Amino acid sequence: MKTDTTQSRHSGLLWRSIFFPLAFIYMELLFHIAIYGSAGSSILHPLTFALACGLTLSALTSFWHRYANAAIAYLLWSIFTIYYIAQFVYYKIFRTFLSLVSIGGAQDAMNFRTVLFSALRSNWYIIVLFLLPLICLIIMNRFWFSFGRCRIGQKPGVLRAVLVQLGISAAAWVLAICILTVHGTAAYTPYALFHGRYVLELSMNKLGVMVTTGRDCVTMVTQSSQSKTFELADIGDNQSDAQTAASDINAASADETDFSSASQTGGSDQAAGSTQADEPVYVPQVDESIDFQSLYNQTDDEELKSLTAYFSGVQPTYTDEYTGMFEGYNVVFVTAESLSTYGISREATPTLYKIYHEGFEFTNFYNPLWYHSTIDGEYTNCLSQYPASSKWSFEASADTYQPYALGNMLNAQGYKSYGYHDFDATYYDRTRTHPNMGYTTFKAIGAGLDIPDHVMYSDLECMEAVYGDFIQDDKFNMYFMSFSGHLPYNYDNQYICMINREGAENVLSGKGYSDEAIAYVAAQMELDKALEFLMDKLEETGKLDNTLFIVAPDHYPYGLSDGTYNELAGKDIENDDFELHHNQFGIWSSSMEKPVVVDKLCSSVDILPTVLNLLGANFDSRLLAGCNILSDSDELVIFADQSFMTDKVRYDASTGETSYFVPESQIPDGYVDQMIEEVENRLYISDEMINTDYFSFVYSR
Repeated sequence: MKTDTTQSRHSGLLWRSIFFPLAFIYMELLFHIAIYGSAGSSILHPLTFALACGLTLSALTSFWHRYANAAIAYLLWSIFTIYYIAQFVYYKIFRTFLSLVSIGGAQDAMNFRTVLFSALRSNWYIIVLFLLPLICLIIMNRFWFSFGRCRIGQKPGVLRAVLVQLGISAAAWVLAICILTVHGTAAYTPYALFHGRYVLELSMNKLGVMVTTGRDCVTMVTQSSQSKTFELADIGDNQSDAQTAASDINAASADETDFSSASQTGGSDQAAGSTQADEPVYVPQVDESIDFQSLYNQTDDEELKSLTAYFSGVQPTYTDEYTGMFEGYNVVFVTAESLSTYGISREATPTLYKIYHEGFEFTNFYNPLWYHSTIDGEYTNCLSQYPASSKWSFEASADTYQPYALGNMLNAQGYKSYGYHDFDATYYDRTRTHPNMGYTTFKAIGAGLDIPDHVMYSDLECMEAVYGDFIQDDKFNMYFMSFSGHLPYNYDNQYICMINREGAENVLSGKGYSDEAIAYVAAQMELDKALEFLMDKLEETGKLDNTLFIVAPDHYPYGLSDGTYNELAGKDIENDDFELHHNQFGIWSSSMEKPVVVDKLCSSVDILPTVLNLLGANFDSRLLAGCNILSDSDELVIFADQSFMTDKVRYDASTGETSYFVPESQIPDGYVDQMIEEVENRLYISDEMINTDYFSFVYSR
């Protein structure tokens, strides 16, 4: 009888030791299939790390009394289960992964609990599958498991058993790390992601949930995913080449190598140094007061030295034929919630259509979905820097000096700047970020904006409530973060979709659109009405012709169900990670006589320098991550997973594949590797600009 009991106990311990490794492997495999549709070759390393995690958990639940072991096992596995489900549901809603820093905003996210509950309902069967190991743990502990201490031999065999289990766990971790070289050590391989720069999107795919979470924790603590150092000696002679570059640009201007299919009458007349009789003279867009060599020598801070060395080697952009075209104009800048070019039409959204097609029309524009959705989209639009996954970069920027933010730039020219958002003022800490950008008057729900609460707030009602603040000013700069276009897109609990339903159905009838597609257009019609209202008021006061409108999306409408975005686009774009982010933004004034169609490759990080250039503002183009699209700048679009596009290639970081836009023979040797390094540098520099408050250093604030 004693032998049977001992054998049963040993069998139970064996089952427990096997269970957790198998459970972790199951969770990683399920997560991979649920997110990516299949396991694929990238599953190898998530599974090996899952084995190591499972063996570690088995060891951790072997040290103590059986009740303590059981409590630890239930607690930790419940946490892991909830975390896997949270990552899965978050991705299904936002099409990106949940960084640990975003968990701090969970309370605010409950404002959209209807969206959360909808995602839970529509994916209930996957959630049940994630719960299966926990259910099995409960059942097996009742009938087969033993959570008693592991022993080898007789007392004191507990210590030996613990050491053996820890040794096996350590060996599994060593094995998992060693086999990272199976796919090589090049950029964005599992090896590079584990040992080098942390990339949230790629790490989830190639290393798995648990290892990515560990990397996320380290990055949050260190405030950087990888340390980089730049030396003045490494920069070469870039600055000394500036004069030669200027000569080349001015010589080329005579040839009129144009990126646009139409030109604006009189644009060149407004460019700096141009006359009708002479060719325009284009000059570098730099702040002459900045002396990088002097800045480098005056600090002992290694990070500041490194950043200064980097910027000293950046080639500036140059003025162009459109520089100062709208100098002195009033400004209306809108970051539009989930706006897509596929939801804009002359019939449904005539005002947005006019802004997008009758002014500066940027047809090759991309607005990548970054790590934290809208807040990151706003950040790139407003500050021309790339966000980091390990923090809310926009929120962090509130504690830094931002001289090139549009509000701060125009306030120095005698403008009055106003910021508005028709949602909670505390959401994403906008009561700090927006005044820091120069919007000294900022109103949102709970902070001076009093509009009816319809669950989903109205852009039109917001504009009706605030236009009187600025419409009589001699020079105003108004920024608006819209909200009416926010998910969900249905007629059950989305007030904006309901009130515009009839209008959307009338203009879209006969086109075969689903209810969700029509509801999405209905949501965007509210912003269109708000802009139409504002234009009418500006025309009444005689200020419309002297007002510049900029409308840019924060991200593509990820809140649409699978297939609905394809429906709106009229083609399959949801399976193309590049085309998914292909969008459009517009710059328009009623004073323009002809549209300007710009085919140059660009992204949301390029908006601010382009607007500053059109307004004739003096800024240093070397210190912004984006470039003036209308200038001679190189073409580069960077995505959250560090994929990129140039005028020559398209590089997919997840697969390592390169597509060519020009004959491969025309691509310089090592071009892709050089661009990979440039992409990493730009993302790193943007992060460090916030970490070090670099603008304060440059301008001695």
